[in-house]
Amino acid sequence: MDFDISRLRRSDRIVGISSILFLIFLFFFAWYGVSSNVSAISGISVNTSYNGWETFTNSRWIWLITIIVGLGMVLVTATRKELDLPIQHGVLVTVFGGVSTLLILYRIVHHPSASASYGAFHASAGIKIGIWLGLFAALGITYGGYLAMSEEGALAGARQPAGTGIGDAGSGSPSAEAASPPGAPPAASPPAPAAEGAPPPAAPSTGAQASPGSTPASSTPSAPPASAPPPEAAPAASPPIPPPAAPPIPHPATPPAPDSGGGAPSS
Repeated sequence: MDFDISRLRRSDRIVGISSILFLIFLFFFAWYGVSSNVSAISGISVNTSYNGWETFTNSRWIWLITIIVGLGMVLVTATRKELDLPIQHGVLVTVFGGVSTLLILYRIVHHPSASASYGAFHASAGIKIGIWLGLFAALGITYGGYLAMSEEGALAGARQPAGTGIGDAGSGSPSAEAASPPGAPPAASPPAPAAEGAPPPAAPSTGAQASPGSTPASSTPSAPPASAPPPEAAPAASPPIPPPAAPPIPHPATPPAPDSGGGAPSS
């Protein structure tokens, strides 16, 4: 097994140290006991104490599982082992660390206590220093698991909005983009169907003169469709070309005037 401590993250080190301390506090420190101002009465010891494993016979199994889960996460990270779990390691450690912390807090608030005094003798029963140290160790495991969740991206994935589907912006189909090239006018929408019982629309005027005896369909010219492109501007008119000058018309010759004698001309 390739165990490399340099692979451990900050969260793994916190979880590993807290789990080892929790194991030590659970088995080797007093969590509950009886104390008195005398050490023994008639050879019987009065000052007695019990560790967490001996005192709390139900909660101790949860605490033991928490320690195993915390050390297991450290081992998996240091050896780069992949475990097929439905949830991430940081989430598992955080859950067990939080439950262990709540159980210890409950035992601190609700625990059997007693005291007795007789003359100069005084004795009391209650929790000891070990339960407080166990509380801090369980809090360390919970905090380390929370950091592992942040490093593994569990919190980031939960806060991130859900991925969008096919109709997202920026993911249009290529066929739709090819069908409408940029700059092209929008396609004209089809005319709305005529209402039932309404007369059919009049045919547009073609500009030709109607035949005699025919009745014009409508005196109002039909408006062009809204989607038709604007008419192009007419080209500028060229200057008029003057017509060619007509040739001069010759005047007829004036006939000679008759003789004043009235006689025929001499031969």
